[in-house]
Amino acid sequence: MKNNFRLIQNVFLPVLILLLMIPAPAQARKLSPVEIEDQAQAQWHINYASYLIDIGKYFEALEQYDTAIDYSPVAKTRVNAMFGKAMVLSTFLDAPEKAADVYRVVGRNYPDYADTALYRLGFLYYQMNRYDRAKSVFRQYLRHFSSGKFKYQAEAVVSSMKAKEDLKPEQKPEQKPTEKVPAKIGKEPTLRVCLSRKVETMTVTTGSGKDQICTDELGCGRKYKVGMSGKRLTLDGKVVSAARIKFKSKGSLNVSYGSESKKVRGVIDVSIRKGKLLILNIIEIEDYLRSVVPAESYASWPVETLKAQAVAARTYAYYQKKHRTHLFYDVYADTYDQMYGGVGREDKRTDKAVKLTRGQIMLYKNLPILSQYTANSGGFTADAKAIFGAGKDYLIAQKDSASLKGKMASWTRKYSRKDIESKLKKIGISVPGIRSISALEKGPSGRIVKVRIKYKSGFRDLRTRTTLGSSRVLKLPDILLRIDKKGDYYTFKGRGWGHGVGYSQWGAAELGKTKKYDHILEFYYPGSSIKQLW
Repeated sequence: MKNNFRLIQNVFLPVLILLLMIPAPAQARKLSPVEIEDQAQAQWHINYASYLIDIGKYFEALEQYDTAIDYSPVAKTRVNAMFGKAMVLSTFLDAPEKAADVYRVVGRNYPDYADTALYRLGFLYYQMNRYDRAKSVFRQYLRHFSSGKFKYQAEAVVSSMKAKEDLKPEQKPEQKPTEKVPAKIGKEPTLRVCLSRKVETMTVTTGSGKDQICTDELGCGRKYKVGMSGKRLTLDGKVVSAARIKFKSKGSLNVSYGSESKKVRGVIDVSIRKGKLLILNIIEIEDYLRSVVPAESYASWPVETLKAQAVAARTYAYYQKKHRTHLFYDVYADTYDQMYGGVGREDKRTDKAVKLTRGQIMLYKNLPILSQYTANSGGFTADAKAIFGAGKDYLIAQKDSASLKGKMASWTRKYSRKDIESKLKKIGISVPGIRSISALEKGPSGRIVKVRIKYKSGFRDLRTRTTLGSSRVLKLPDILLRIDKKGDYYTFKGRGWGHGVGYSQWGAAELGKTKKYDHILEFYYPGSSIKQLW
């Protein structure tokens, strides 16, 4: 019994490692030049998806995986992307059943990978504490793949579940829910805000001449410099035995690293990770919001708008805290998550908005929502499923007239045919002699999800956001657009700024003139509700 549980633990803990456990196909065929380009594109998007997961952009990661699936001519690469997509759905987007559907699709359409897909499906149900389903899937695995790659792991799981069933009721361990259910009203949570993980030195000083910085057993002072000596931390040039140093003060702290400097509340926590300093600001969530809200909204906007932004930003941070428990941080201190500038970014008007909404979180079916927001919806919010490949009931396409009254509502970009060909060529896509660019697929909001480029040798179908309109190519602000051709020039006339999903910041600025903050939030996140958690 102990050996079975040890085997299960050794196999299940490194969940992400399973993404690499894909058997090689029976044989590989030679790819054409166009297929080689497509394969390179697919692998780039898979790698970029991993980066997006790391910075908390889970929907955008799905979009990259779908792009890889579209482009790759290689079954193994498509399956790798599908497994990555399933992991994001189950781990970060609270959508395990959608992940299960992905595994079933792999099992049906890719026979060479059916054993891996079936094993992962059983493992997914095991993680969800749905032991009857898990046992059924693992037994199916053992029937169909009696000599399969995961035979011993499947046998160990089935054995462990049978042992649990044989226990007397009073001996059975309590099953913990797998859902990330919000805590009851209670203590305000703290956040681990990642300031940097790319530098080798940092300096911390007191926010005022009256305060001291204390470092627990390392004493107190007014200024400290942290560096590295191999794998050891140094404090003011001397190697210390501590694996991490925490700097505390009754007042604020000034921290400088690389070319950046911030005045922050809370604690500065420094350690070494992957050969660089990991600098965290441990801060209560309400103090964090005092800096974030004025960075995400103009402090001059209506107070109801600022209150809506405060709740949306708080909900986003809380969601990330609940979903990054296995990582060393909760949020980044820049636009990867939410812009955090420290004390210097705070404003009295936004402080008031944060205080008036203290502890309020947006929930959908008793779970915190992933509160997506965009600069301007262009008059029509986008459906998350159409944009990212997976949706939420509270992230739908709907008319948003208020956004058309705000800034960044419309724009125009003009490029020559040669310019477009050159920009695509730089990322490895050859379309010499472009003859037309037209919409191939649109979402419910009218956004052009895919385009077809006809050129002298044929045509290429590209995802608009991740390829043609991406920051690597045309840098289009949104994909709610019209494409016009005149001579050798293409004009992209568009509305909106960002992905268009969820809360429109300029739309909220207009709504806040006449509507309360709860109305604004319920409009942009339909079906959700506000709940007081602390």
